[in-house]
Amino acid sequence: MTPDRDQGQNRNQGQNPDRAQARSQDQYRDQGQVRAPGQDRAQGTDRPPANRPRMSKGRGFIQQLVLLVSLVLLWLMLWDSITVVTVVSGIVLAFVVTRVFYLPPVVLSGRFNAWHALVFGLWFLYSVLHASIEVAWYAFRRKAVGAGSVIACDLRTSSDLVLTLIADTASLIPGSIIIDSDRAMGMLYLHFLDCDSEEKLRKAKAQVYYIEELLIRTLGSHRDLAALQARPDPLNETEGGRS
Repeated sequence: MTPDRDQGQNRNQGQNPDRAQARSQDQYRDQGQVRAPGQDRAQGTDRPPANRPRMSKGRGFIQQLVLLVSLVLLWLMLWDSITVVTVVSGIVLAFVVTRVFYLPPVVLSGRFNAWHALVFGLWFLYSVLHASIEVAWYAFRRKAVGAGSVIACDLRTSSDLVLTLIADTASLIPGSIIIDSDRAMGMLYLHFLDCDSEEKLRKAKAQVYYIEELLIRTLGSHRDLAALQARPDPLNETEGGRS
């Protein structure tokens, strides 16, 4: 080996490691690959696939379809009428809202219980009929209607969709209406007619919590179900909310 070659080899051996690493990365970049420091030890066993899709097209389509159907149902509930005009206008508005306006993502639980949905539907029809007769009786009886009250309900759900359905359901039952909501704290504020005693206040709150329980059991997430088990009776909790 000639002295010039020996000197060149010694220079390569005493070269700065950072420069050697940069040169190695340049070689991989020339080959169309970029390797991070220490990647030789990992060998990609813990790396997730680079092209892994976040959600399958079929599941994304189903979630979009469920969202559109839910918006149409909410539209029909607001109009309290099922006609060709309300159905068609609801479909058009739901499509426009989801395609034109910016909306935060609606996270669906991915579960639906048909039995609890049937229980909720039957209970809702009974409650609407019973409350309608009761409110109509207020107009004919001689006794004056008691003062109304505004109640605050500390909900157990963390779903925006379930919270919205609770508010809509409670407002559709005659005698109660939603007046405000606190999404961050999970609070609903409702006004109830003829609610001037402690017993009536507890009955009004119990109705809202029962609506929440039915909806969570119907389409709530596993997190909501766990919260339901952790707080089975919010009315008997300690002062100040969650115990």
